[in-house]
Amino acid sequence: MTPSSSTSPSLFCAAVVASAHGVRGHVKVKCFLENPTEFNKFSPYCDKMGEEAYRVKKVLSQKGDILIISFEGVSDRNYAEQMRGTELFVPHSKLPALSGNTFYHHDLIGLKVHSSQGVLLGDVHALYNFGAGDILEVKTLLGKLEMLPFTKDCVPEILNDEGILVLSPEGETYLTREESDA
Repeated sequence: MTPSSSTSPSLFCAAVVASAHGVRGHVKVKCFLENPTEFNKFSPYCDKMGEEAYRVKKVLSQKGDILIISFEGVSDRNYAEQMRGTELFVPHSKLPALSGNTFYHHDLIGLKVHSSQGVLLGDVHALYNFGAGDILEVKTLLGKLEMLPFTKDCVPEILNDEGILVLSPEGETYLTREESDA
């Protein structure tokens, strides 16, 4: 997911236009949806102000999370080139409900990080996945950015309604090691 500071918190950035593709106005899109094959299902996409602005005409091809898209109203390469970097947003209300102990990344960013004893340690700054599992980036109270695995062993409890993510003693070691290094 690509965070954007100028967007409404009720919007989710589902994709970004990477480049023009060909001469007929098609664009190459980097998709952030868990299942890129469902890209067309969320059309029309909104701009960063929440206005419906981009209606998918056709998904021409897909390779992993890269799609070649034809948008309504985009019929030449010049217009497609101008779209480079355009973020495509979906209102949260269009996203499917999650079951069990699963969360959207954007719902976790900003949560307060507490120790198992309830001591405030910082807040969730970002989430990453470099291929080996999700990684939490926490901004500590000292302003340092620290990373820890987003696993049940490190993060046994998420109290989303209260805005709190609770670390296990194992998870706390990733954040408290900076104090012993100083």
